Amino acid sequence: MASSVPKRVRVSSAPRPGRPPVALAVVCALLGLPLVSACGPATDSSNGPAAPTARSGPSDGGTHGNNGNDRNSGNNSSSWALSAPQVAAGYPQGQPPADMVRRFNDDTRKNAARLDVSGTPVRAYYDDRADGAWIFYTGVTGSGFEPDHLHDILNQLPAVHDDGAGDRTTTSAIDAKPGPHGGRAICNTVLLRTDMLATAVSTCSWFTPTTAAGVTLIAKADGTSTKLGFTAADVAPIMRAIRSEVEIPRQ
Repeated sequence: MASSVPKRVRVSSAPRPGRPPVALAVVCALLGLPLVSACGPATDSSNGPAAPTARSGPSDGGTHGNNGNDRNSGNNSSSWALSAPQVAAGYPQGQPPADMVRRFNDDTRKNAARLDVSGTPVRAYYDDRADGAWIFYTGVTGSGFEPDHLHDILNQLPAVHDDGAGDRTTTSAIDAKPGPHGGRAICNTVLLRTDMLATAVSTCSWFTPTTAAGVTLIAKADGTSTKLGFTAADVAPIMRAIRSEVEIPRQ
Protein backbone atom coordinates (compact mmCIF):
# COMPACT_ATOMS: atom_id res chain seq x y z
CA MET A 1 0.00 0.00 0.00
CA ALA A 2 1.04 3.54 -0.47
CA SER A 3 2.48 5.40 2.44
CA SER A 4 0.56 8.63 2.01
CA VAL A 5 -2.69 10.07 0.75
CA PRO A 6 -3.39 11.95 -2.47
CA LYS A 7 -2.90 15.69 -2.48
CA ARG A 8 -5.83 17.80 -3.59
CA VAL A 9 -5.28 19.65 -6.84
CA ARG A 10 -7.26 22.72 -7.82
CA VAL A 11 -8.86 23.21 -11.20
CA SER A 12 -6.15 24.38 -13.55
CA SER A 13 -7.72 24.60 -17.00
CA ALA A 14 -11.02 24.95 -18.78
CA PRO A 15 -13.01 21.87 -19.84
CA ARG A 16 -11.98 20.39 -23.14
CA PRO A 17 -14.57 20.41 -25.93
CA GLY A 18 -16.95 17.52 -25.60
CA ARG A 19 -16.11 17.03 -21.91
CA PRO A 20 -18.75 17.35 -19.19
CA PRO A 21 -18.41 20.28 -16.76
CA VAL A 22 -16.11 19.74 -13.80
CA ALA A 23 -18.96 19.31 -11.31
CA LEU A 24 -20.60 16.66 -13.47
CA ALA A 25 -17.32 14.84 -14.01
CA VAL A 26 -16.68 14.75 -10.28
CA VAL A 27 -20.19 13.63 -9.35
CA CYS A 28 -20.12 10.87 -11.96
CA ALA A 29 -16.77 9.70 -10.65
CA LEU A 30 -17.85 9.70 -7.04
CA LEU A 31 -21.21 8.03 -7.13
CA GLY A 32 -20.19 4.61 -8.36
CA LEU A 33 -18.35 3.75 -5.19
CA PRO A 34 -19.03 0.99 -2.70
CA LEU A 35 -20.05 1.93 0.76
CA VAL A 36 -18.96 -1.05 2.80
CA SER A 37 -15.80 -0.22 1.03
CA ALA A 38 -14.79 -1.33 -2.39
CA CYS A 39 -13.21 2.03 -2.93
CA GLY A 40 -9.71 1.99 -1.66
CA PRO A 41 -7.14 3.49 0.64
CA ALA A 42 -5.11 6.23 -0.66
CA THR A 43 -1.90 6.75 -2.52
CA ASP A 44 0.11 9.88 -3.07
CA SER A 45 -0.97 10.23 -6.66
CA SER A 46 0.15 13.77 -7.22
CA ASN A 47 3.04 12.25 -9.14
CA GLY A 48 1.33 9.05 -10.14
CA PRO A 49 0.58 6.00 -7.98
CA ALA A 50 3.09 4.64 -5.56
CA ALA A 51 5.03 1.57 -6.61
CA PRO A 52 3.02 -1.60 -5.93
CA THR A 53 5.67 -2.76 -3.50
CA ALA A 54 5.35 0.35 -1.34
CA ARG A 55 3.42 -0.95 1.63
CA SER A 56 2.73 0.72 4.93
CA GLY A 57 1.55 -0.21 8.36
CA PRO A 58 -1.80 0.86 9.79
CA SER A 59 -2.71 4.40 8.83
CA ASP A 60 -3.51 6.77 11.63
CA GLY A 61 -5.51 8.81 9.20
CA GLY A 62 -5.25 11.74 11.58
CA THR A 63 -6.48 11.84 15.14
CA HIS A 64 -9.91 12.19 16.62
CA GLY A 65 -9.95 11.83 20.36
CA ASN A 66 -8.16 8.66 21.46
CA ASN A 67 -9.91 6.26 19.13
CA GLY A 68 -6.91 5.37 16.97
CA ASN A 69 -6.32 2.02 18.63
CA ASP A 70 -4.24 -0.69 17.01
CA ARG A 71 -5.83 -3.66 15.27
CA ASN A 72 -5.94 -5.83 18.38
CA SER A 73 -7.05 -3.31 20.98
CA GLY A 74 -10.40 -4.29 22.42
CA ASN A 75 -10.47 -7.37 20.20
CA ASN A 76 -11.94 -9.58 22.89
CA SER A 77 -14.98 -11.79 23.37
CA SER A 78 -17.39 -8.85 23.47
CA SER A 79 -20.15 -9.00 20.88
CA TRP A 80 -21.08 -5.79 19.11
CA ALA A 81 -24.10 -4.52 17.20
CA LEU A 82 -24.65 -1.52 14.95
CA SER A 83 -27.09 1.30 15.58
CA ALA A 84 -27.94 4.56 13.80
CA PRO A 85 -28.44 7.38 16.32
CA GLN A 86 -29.85 10.70 15.18
CA VAL A 87 -26.51 12.33 15.97
CA ALA A 88 -23.16 10.53 15.79
CA ALA A 89 -19.82 12.13 16.61
CA GLY A 90 -21.54 15.50 16.49
CA TYR A 91 -22.94 14.97 12.98
CA PRO A 92 -26.76 15.09 12.67
CA GLN A 93 -28.60 12.83 10.28
CA GLY A 94 -29.62 14.42 7.00
CA GLN A 95 -30.95 13.52 3.58
CA PRO A 96 -28.64 13.57 0.55
CA PRO A 97 -30.16 14.04 -2.93
CA ALA A 98 -32.26 11.06 -3.99
CA ASP A 99 -30.18 10.31 -7.08
CA MET A 100 -26.97 10.28 -5.03
CA VAL A 101 -28.54 7.88 -2.54
CA ARG A 102 -29.88 5.63 -5.28
CA ARG A 103 -26.53 5.27 -7.02
CA PHE A 104 -24.73 4.74 -3.76
CA ASN A 105 -27.20 2.11 -2.59
CA ASP A 106 -26.92 0.24 -5.89
CA ASP A 107 -23.17 0.03 -5.45
CA THR A 108 -23.50 -0.94 -1.79
CA ARG A 109 -25.58 -3.97 -2.73
CA LYS A 110 -22.93 -5.11 -5.18
CA ASN A 111 -20.22 -4.70 -2.59
CA ALA A 112 -22.20 -6.56 0.06
CA ALA A 113 -22.37 -9.49 -2.33
CA ARG A 114 -18.62 -9.28 -2.79
CA LEU A 115 -18.05 -9.42 0.96
CA ASP A 116 -20.70 -12.14 1.34
CA VAL A 117 -21.96 -10.94 4.73
CA SER A 118 -25.56 -11.07 5.87
CA GLY A 119 -27.52 -10.03 8.90
CA THR A 120 -29.43 -6.98 10.07
CA PRO A 121 -28.64 -4.00 7.85
CA VAL A 122 -28.10 -0.53 9.30
CA ARG A 123 -27.57 2.72 7.45
CA ALA A 124 -27.70 6.46 8.00
CA TYR A 125 -26.66 9.63 6.24
CA TYR A 126 -24.91 12.21 8.39
CA ASP A 127 -24.45 15.85 7.50
CA ASP A 128 -20.91 17.23 7.71
CA ARG A 129 -21.86 20.89 7.43
CA ALA A 130 -18.37 22.18 8.20
CA ASP A 131 -16.81 20.45 5.18
CA GLY A 132 -19.90 20.48 2.96
CA ALA A 133 -20.05 16.69 2.70
CA TRP A 134 -22.45 13.82 3.23
CA ILE A 135 -21.25 11.00 5.46
CA PHE A 136 -22.64 7.71 4.19
CA TYR A 137 -22.63 5.08 6.94
CA THR A 138 -23.82 1.57 6.25
CA GLY A 139 -23.23 -1.84 7.74
CA VAL A 140 -24.63 -5.11 8.95
CA THR A 141 -24.87 -6.84 12.32
CA GLY A 142 -24.51 -10.61 12.09
CA SER A 143 -22.34 -13.42 13.38
CA GLY A 144 -19.38 -15.52 12.35
CA PHE A 145 -17.66 -12.76 10.38
CA GLU A 146 -13.93 -13.18 9.83
CA PRO A 147 -12.33 -9.72 10.13
CA ASP A 148 -9.05 -10.77 8.51
CA HIS A 149 -10.83 -12.34 5.55
CA LEU A 150 -13.11 -9.34 4.99
CA HIS A 151 -10.15 -7.01 5.26
CA ASP A 152 -8.23 -9.02 2.67
CA ILE A 153 -11.12 -8.92 0.19
CA LEU A 154 -10.85 -5.15 0.12
CA ASN A 155 -7.07 -5.05 0.16
CA GLN A 156 -5.44 -4.31 -3.18
CA LEU A 157 -2.31 -3.02 -4.80
CA PRO A 158 -2.51 0.43 -6.38
CA ALA A 159 -3.94 0.16 -9.88
CA VAL A 160 -4.31 2.77 -12.60
CA HIS A 161 -6.78 3.00 -15.45
CA ASP A 162 -6.13 5.54 -18.19
CA ASP A 163 -9.00 6.18 -20.60
CA GLY A 164 -6.62 7.43 -23.28
CA ALA A 165 -8.15 10.91 -23.24
CA GLY A 166 -6.23 12.32 -20.33
CA ASP A 167 -8.34 10.98 -17.46
CA ARG A 168 -6.69 8.61 -15.03
CA THR A 169 -8.33 6.69 -12.20
CA THR A 170 -6.19 5.22 -9.42
CA THR A 171 -7.59 2.71 -6.92
CA SER A 172 -5.72 1.70 -3.81
CA ALA A 173 -6.10 0.47 -0.24
CA ILE A 174 -4.34 1.01 3.05
CA ASP A 175 -4.69 -0.41 6.55
CA ALA A 176 -6.30 1.88 9.11
CA LYS A 177 -6.44 1.78 12.87
CA PRO A 178 -9.90 0.39 13.73
CA GLY A 179 -10.43 2.45 16.84
CA PRO A 180 -12.74 1.31 19.65
CA HIS A 181 -13.51 -2.40 20.05
CA GLY A 182 -10.61 -3.60 17.89
CA GLY A 183 -11.11 -5.82 14.86
CA ARG A 184 -9.67 -4.85 11.46
CA ALA A 185 -10.05 -1.70 9.41
CA ILE A 186 -9.10 -0.68 5.91
CA CYS A 187 -9.55 2.41 3.77
CA ASN A 188 -10.11 2.28 0.03
CA THR A 189 -9.63 5.30 -2.21
CA VAL A 190 -10.54 6.09 -5.78
CA LEU A 191 -8.55 9.02 -7.15
CA LEU A 192 -9.71 10.67 -10.37
CA ARG A 193 -7.17 12.85 -12.16
CA THR A 194 -7.93 14.87 -15.27
CA ASP A 195 -6.19 17.79 -16.91
CA MET A 196 -8.54 19.95 -14.85
CA LEU A 197 -8.36 18.53 -11.34
CA ALA A 198 -7.70 15.66 -9.01
CA THR A 199 -10.33 14.46 -6.58
CA ALA A 200 -10.51 11.51 -4.21
CA VAL A 201 -13.30 9.49 -2.65
CA SER A 202 -12.41 7.22 0.26
CA THR A 203 -14.31 4.60 2.22
CA CYS A 204 -13.01 3.36 5.55
CA SER A 205 -14.45 0.07 6.80
CA TRP A 206 -14.15 -1.93 9.99
CA PHE A 207 -14.89 -5.55 10.80
CA THR A 208 -15.46 -7.59 13.94
CA PRO A 209 -16.92 -11.11 14.27
CA THR A 210 -20.41 -9.53 14.53
CA THR A 211 -20.19 -6.21 12.66
CA ALA A 212 -19.13 -5.05 9.21
CA ALA A 213 -19.53 -1.38 8.37
CA GLY A 214 -18.11 1.44 6.29
CA VAL A 215 -18.04 5.23 6.24
CA THR A 216 -17.68 7.26 3.04
CA LEU A 217 -17.54 11.02 2.58
CA ILE A 218 -18.93 12.56 -0.61
CA ALA A 219 -18.70 16.26 -1.32
CA LYS A 220 -22.03 18.01 -1.68
CA ALA A 221 -22.83 19.29 -5.14
CA ASP A 222 -24.36 22.51 -3.82
CA GLY A 223 -21.17 24.55 -3.68
CA THR A 224 -20.71 24.30 0.09
CA SER A 225 -17.91 21.73 0.02
CA THR A 226 -14.56 23.00 1.22
CA LYS A 227 -12.65 20.21 -0.52
CA LEU A 228 -12.44 18.65 -3.94
CA GLY A 229 -12.29 15.20 -2.39
CA PHE A 230 -11.65 13.19 0.74
CA THR A 231 -8.61 11.02 1.31
CA ALA A 232 -8.06 8.16 3.73
CA ALA A 233 -6.48 10.66 6.12
CA ASP A 234 -9.71 12.67 6.06
CA VAL A 235 -12.08 9.73 6.47
CA ALA A 236 -10.26 7.43 8.91
CA PRO A 237 -10.65 9.64 12.01
CA ILE A 238 -14.29 10.29 11.14
CA MET A 239 -14.85 6.54 10.75
CA ARG A 240 -13.40 5.94 14.21
CA ALA A 241 -15.47 8.72 15.73
CA ILE A 242 -18.67 7.45 14.10
CA ARG A 243 -17.84 3.88 15.14
CA SER A 244 -17.39 4.90 18.76
CA GLU A 245 -21.05 5.97 18.88
CA VAL A 246 -22.87 3.62 16.50
CA GLU A 247 -21.32 0.33 17.64
CA ILE A 248 -22.85 -0.82 20.90
CA PRO A 249 -22.70 -3.97 23.08
CA ARG A 250 -24.94 -6.66 21.67
CA GLN A 251 -27.80 -7.68 23.91
